[in-house]
Amino acid sequence: MNTLKHPLKTTREVSVWQLTAKIVVLAGVLMAYSYCFLLTISSMLKLANG
Repeated sequence: MNTLKHPLKTTREVSVWQLTAKIVVLAGVLMAYSYCFLLTISSMLKLANG
């Protein structure tokens, strides 16, 4: 562990990685929700038209 050598740098990198991971997870969840939403709307439109 090099936390004793560069504590500020490592904590900053860790916080940046945590922020990036949160953004990636949020984007993935939003994409999954929108994809399911579009699939549901398209299936409902197909049922309404058919």
